[in-house]
Amino acid sequence: MKMRDKSSRNIKKNKKIWAVILLVVFVILYKPPIVEAIGNLFRSAFYALTDIQPFQLNLKTPHAGEHVLPSAVQEMLTLLRAHHLNDYQISERIRIAENGLIHQRIIESAWPIRMNPKSDSKFIFISETDTTTNCMEIERKKEIALVFCN
Repeated sequence: MKMRDKSSRNIKKNKKIWAVILLVVFVILYKPPIVEAIGNLFRSAFYALTDIQPFQLNLKTPHAGEHVLPSAVQEMLTLLRAHHLNDYQISERIRIAENGLIHQRIIESAWPIRMNPKSDSKFIFISETDTTTNCMEIERKKEIALVFCN
C-alpha cells in the first residue's frame, strides 16, 4: 500500500516537472513579444541600477526629455510658460492632428496646467489664423499661434 502511494507521488511530481519543462521549451521556441518586453524591462532596470548617476541627473533637470516631443507641442509649452497661462484650449485641427498625438502629448507635458474648453487662450495652427474670428493673435511660432478669444 505504501509503495503505491510513493509511486503515485513520483508520477505526479514527474508530471509537474514535465509540464514546467514543456512550458519553458514552448516559451523559448515561440518567443512571444511579452517575453521580449520582460527582458527589456529587466535589462533597463539593470542598467539603471549599475549606472544611477545619469538617471538621477535627468530627474533633477527641469524640462528634461521634452526634446522628444513633436515640435508643435514644444512650441505650445514655450508659449504656455512665456505667458504664464493657467489654462488653455486647442483647436479642433490640433486635436485630430497626427491621430491625436499632439493632443495627448500637450496634455501630458503641460501638467499641471490643464486644458479647459472655456479658456480664452487658444492654440491654433498657423494655417488657421485666417479662419479664427473674434480672436486676437498674441504670439506665433513656426507651427503654432497663441490667440486670445472672447
